Amino acid sequence: MKLIVCLSDDNGMMFNHRRQSRDRVLIADMIQHVQNAPLWVSPYSAPLFGEDCPTLQIAPTPTQSAGEKDYCFVEDVPLPQNLDGVTELLIYRWNRLYPSDVHFTCDTSSFSLAESTEFAGSSHDNITKEIWKK
Repeated sequence: MKLIVCLSDDNGMMFNHRRQSRDRVLIADMIQHVQNAPLWVSPYSAPLFGEDCPTLQIAPTPTQSAGEKDYCFVEDVPLPQNLDGVTELLIYRWNRLYPSDVHFTCDTSSFSLAESTEFAGSSHDNITKEIWKK
């Protein structure tokens, strides 16, 4: 599986059962990145994509539904205990410190940064996209 997350400066993912932020340019970049591969999301995340992602798959536990070559965007569901089944980690960094009570705490020591790019979003002047691979 290829895991996708959005993180604040303290690796926060959510606050009070809500996403920290959203950005339509980031979502468009995510859709372009996955190309024609299935993109698994939870019902909470699905409205972010509308009808713009023809390969969108919705499941209550998307990390358990995603196949080996599929992508999985996680915001509101528990992450795998370990990242053994994850071959690629795509991190979008908001480059801001938002309040958070759910954090990304997975061990990424088996990953190496393959690529890092920055772009301007619709609501953020600077978003960093990192691609980590095993």
